[in-house]
Amino acid sequence: MALSIVTTHTITADFSLEAVGEHREVHGLAPIGEAQKNTLTFVGDIEKYGEALETALQVGAIVFVPAGQAYSTPSAGTLILAANPRAAFAQASARYFTPPVLAGVAETARVHPTAFIDPSASVGEFTVIRENAVVGAGSEIRDHVVIGRNVTIGDSALIKSHAVIGEEGFGIEKDSAGNNFRIPHLGSVKIGNHVEVGCFTTVCSGTIAPTTIGDYSKIDDHVHISHNCRLERNVIVTACAEVSGSVILEDDVWLGPNSSIIQGVTLGRGALLGIGAVALKSIDEGEVRVGNPARQLPSRSAQ
Repeated sequence: MALSIVTTHTITADFSLEAVGEHREVHGLAPIGEAQKNTLTFVGDIEKYGEALETALQVGAIVFVPAGQAYSTPSAGTLILAANPRAAFAQASARYFTPPVLAGVAETARVHPTAFIDPSASVGEFTVIRENAVVGAGSEIRDHVVIGRNVTIGDSALIKSHAVIGEEGFGIEKDSAGNNFRIPHLGSVKIGNHVEVGCFTTVCSGTIAPTTIGDYSKIDDHVHISHNCRLERNVIVTACAEVSGSVILEDDVWLGPNSSIIQGVTLGRGALLGIGAVALKSIDEGEVRVGNPARQLPSRSAQ
């Protein structure tokens, strides 16, 4: 439930949007096909979902719809015009309906005395935060997370349950007797502001310099980010992707589910690697690659 009374006037004022129809209270959220009176929903394609939109309006729903089109004033229900209805719905849901994160450290968490946790941050049950780690303002570290030595997490980040950040990467050499030994990984991890790291995801320590995750990057569940990687701003990495050592993902790169990247390559700004694709070579800015090995499709800018 909303924390206080939310109306269509509240939404249009807060997000500088226009409404068509009478102003009304918002009593909850619903998919377009299940909308009821005074529930908030959205539709992006009014041709494909025209029948569902009409039904939602008939019962008195409040619907985000694409701006830039002519709409008749509905006899029931209310339209809110937005450039991106899905994004507008998500922002409204986050502002008015998402429970606030309560600051503090759970009793079962173990935080090393040299670690710094901002007073406005939240640390969940059974989480372990090791020496000299830093958790920034407003960040949420959920349950059973491991934050390694010297890891820095910026402001307003979300680290979901069972993530492991800053333990050693898999760097192996041979000693003089031909036996495998582990190369020390002392660089740790630096995570920026507004970053998300999913459940059961690993972000490995850099060897000498830190592995870095740039501001607003979002990493899904069950992802592996190897040592010495550099993810820049607004990168999206979806479920089960594997990013090998020393890979660079420039701004706005998108990795599809189950994709893999061999060590040492760079994906240029805005590049997209499709579902299950395997990148064996660097990918230029804006390119779209699919398959194994990844082959080029028309660039994202051309689509």
